[in-house]
Amino acid sequence: MSDPKKALGEALSIPKIRLDQAVRNSEIKARKMSYGKDSKQYLLYFDPVGSIKRRVIVYIHGGGWMTGSPNRYRHIGRTFADMGYHTISLGYRLAPIYKYPAQAEDIFAAYSKGLQFLMKKKVPVDQVVVVGSSAGGHLGGILVYDTNMQKKFDVDASAFKGLVSLGGVMSFDADFPQTTQMMIDSLFEKKYDRKQAEPISMVRASHKTRVLCIHAQNDPISEVDNQKQFVDRVNMLNKDFAQSMIIRDENVFHSNLVVGVFLQDPEESNPLKVLFRWIESLPV
Repeated sequence: MSDPKKALGEALSIPKIRLDQAVRNSEIKARKMSYGKDSKQYLLYFDPVGSIKRRVIVYIHGGGWMTGSPNRYRHIGRTFADMGYHTISLGYRLAPIYKYPAQAEDIFAAYSKGLQFLMKKKVPVDQVVVVGSSAGGHLGGILVYDTNMQKKFDVDASAFKGLVSLGGVMSFDADFPQTTQMMIDSLFEKKYDRKQAEPISMVRASHKTRVLCIHAQNDPISEVDNQKQFVDRVNMLNKDFAQSMIIRDENVFHSNLVVGVFLQDPEESNPLKVLFRWIESLPV
């Protein structure tokens, strides 16, 4: 059951985040590329600025699998590009109209389209870091670990050097609040085997992608234990491959971490400093 204080804190944090997003997004331009007929089937590309980094960032937005788009979260793509990374932000069809695995198929199709574009620009694509917020953390895990989808879309998984989940849902077995459980239920057909759709069930010892999970202790939407379980599972298979950062600030909930943190100055925000230093520390 959700803690009412956490739920209230989450609700009160959202208006300011949305206002700040609108102001920031109005100043940001990105290249849009469609990969399907649905309005959500597109990706955005953000040109890096300053000293260009070797790694490519693939960002996947959240929204409970039911809302959101790369356009809404342009400020997040721009944050990575401003730090010197070629960045692609992937869109996907939304539940409950489209049931899983439609979202996974879209993520793979968008990723393939984005890599083709980058290769045409002569950008190296063998050092990819996947970053996902909330539901996007879940889909990021699918991109990194779903070997069946990788074969179907001819995706080279060896390119995935890092996976970052911010408040993501990596296991469906955690004791989620009722509202979150309803969103999860809306994602699947009634008889769908959800083990086929959770990163924690897909990860194997053969996967050598490093993992960073950032989660708020006071998150009223994505139960923090689900990411703890995932980190433990990765480390059981490959010692010290996964790290976690638990934000214990009583004023940090869900949205003001997974979305709001990217409205902060990367030089001042502790989570962003950890995130970018971790990306740069990844082995080649």
